[in-house]
Amino acid sequence: MLKFLGRRSAFHEEQNNAYFIDGDRLVLIDCAMDGFHKIRKLGEEKLAGGLVREFVVLVTHTHGDHVGGVPMLIHYAYYILKKPVTVIAPSGEVREDMAFLFDRLEGCAKDGYRLITVDEAEYPWLKCAISTKHAPELEGRCFGYQLLIDGRNVIYTGDTCMLDPFLPYIEEGTVLYTEVSAFKTPVHFYVGNLLEKETLFRDKKVEVFMMHLDDKEAILEATRDTGYKLAPLVSEN
Repeated sequence: MLKFLGRRSAFHEEQNNAYFIDGDRLVLIDCAMDGFHKIRKLGEEKLAGGLVREFVVLVTHTHGDHVGGVPMLIHYAYYILKKPVTVIAPSGEVREDMAFLFDRLEGCAKDGYRLITVDEAEYPWLKCAISTKHAPELEGRCFGYQLLIDGRNVIYTGDTCMLDPFLPYIEEGTVLYTEVSAFKTPVHFYVGNLLEKETLFRDKKVEVFMMHLDDKEAILEATRDTGYKLAPLVSEN
């Protein structure tokens, strides 16, 4: 399943960064700058349990705490590690935004990365991108993903203010990674709304992991009798 380099929200030092291993690929879901530095510090071989041939980055949306480290990963992989990076955008519009970031703003080497959309991706673990609601300024450009990892249906919400777009993809035995906020706002998913889904998830035997936490202690207190768990952090030892 997924491991996390960080599981906190935008204004924390350790921001939300998930990854899993696909053979000799290290697959990241977003990559903030602190996520990149943790990859550099720990070493991709330790994270992957062996040699890494390629980095793959799935982009959920273009906020800095989700993609700020992707250009640096491209630079580092190209100049230092001599390894390719594939970046997968959830839509053509997000692909254009990422191309502007890589080409015009960061000046990434053209042969240092491949930028494609979900529709162009050839990875069997990538089922689809799921459009969701987050910041109104990014309307239509925020996504989560349906993945198939170790034979299990995995739903990853990215940043979202609701679970409704993801419910049709949740089947019995699904593993759900959902953002959770201790505060009721129009841009993030409120923990009280997650509690309302407890019966549904229990009946469908859904394993729920909480991520993108703004107030970890408050969220843990609110969910302590539910079986919901914190997204697992990778060990630094």
